[in-house]
Amino acid sequence: MVMRVTVQRKRYNPEMLKSGVVRVGFFEDKKYDDDLPVAQVARWNEFGTNVDHGVPPRPFMRPAVFEKKKEFTELLRSQYRQAIKDNRNTMLVLHNFGHFVVEAIRSQIDSVHTPENAPITIHGGWLGRKGKKSVYIEGKGGSKPLYDTGFMLNSVDYQAEEVKK
Repeated sequence: MVMRVTVQRKRYNPEMLKSGVVRVGFFEDKKYDDDLPVAQVARWNEFGTNVDHGVPPRPFMRPAVFEKKKEFTELLRSQYRQAIKDNRNTMLVLHNFGHFVVEAIRSQIDSVHTPENAPITIHGGWLGRKGKKSVYIEGKGGSKPLYDTGFMLNSVDYQAEEVKK
């Protein structure tokens, strides 16, 4: 007795193959209570400010992306192949990728420990600025750079959008 087994290949539905873009970072809808955009604070921390008593650079976005560039590329490639093989919407790949990059940036923020916060940042006090009015700085009570309330850390987000051809 001979059994014959026929395997039919799934035909991929081209409607499931979508072109898209993922943006990861800090978006305009996230603001501190004083209406200061989180994106601005993130930029100041990423690149530093070059004013008296400024913020030293504490890069977290660039290292998160550049250190994992190869891993990101391989992840996207394998996820797209699997989506095509399983006949799934490829936009789901972009959403998964967005989550992955957000977590990489958050992890990088957690790993930054230098340069340490200035004593005035930790304890608070009056900050005299050359040729300008002094300002009072609320101390954050901790020495961990890039972290006070966790608002910036939790504001890292992504947007995935389909690109129409």
